[in-house]
Amino acid sequence: MITFDHIAIAASSLKEGAEYARTLTGASFPKGGEHPDMGTHNLVTALGDDTFAEVIAINPNAPAPNRPRWFGLDDPTEQAKFPCLQAWLLRTDDIDGCIAKAAELGIDLGRATPFRRDALRWRFAVTDDGAIPLDGAAPLLLQWDETGPNHPANRMTDLGLRMDTLTIETPHADRLTELLDALGLQDRPDIKQATQTGIDARFTRVAAL
Repeated sequence: MITFDHIAIAASSLKEGAEYARTLTGASFPKGGEHPDMGTHNLVTALGDDTFAEVIAINPNAPAPNRPRWFGLDDPTEQAKFPCLQAWLLRTDDIDGCIAKAAELGIDLGRATPFRRDALRWRFAVTDDGAIPLDGAAPLLLQWDETGPNHPANRMTDLGLRMDTLTIETPHADRLTELLDALGLQDRPDIKQATQTGIDARFTRVAAL
């Protein structure tokens, strides 16, 4: 099984990311948590029972990790784009199998690395340089230890925000389509051929829950 999990806004700071998210969605994202292994922290809001949106940034009060951070946060070229919709993430119950399928296509989705925060446990595919594959167009993969009614979104504040559409613009439209075919993703974003990578999401706001 593989399906959409969440979308991530990258920013130079949580304050900058919060302002961008508010402009994009009309919502003020609540505080999330910290990721000591990556030296990052976030803001999060549920987009439903099993999906969410996050703002992620380098935590200036945390020690730098001994490796490049995820989401390309250490890359000066990426930093020049911030704040922006930086990544879309898929969850799977077989992250190792998905990584292997991508490798057969010559696409390195990274290594399944274990993480934990409080009661949360998950594995996240991180490339050695922290970059997002296919020049930022490929999905990032994760595998939660618990899903269903125990998905982390159920413990997040739900402001009534819902994502209506997701579009990925990329110079690698054929490669991305080939990858999603191999992974078996059914409900897909709109993929458009473009000269550079761009992620666009449209949101609506229902009554806060």
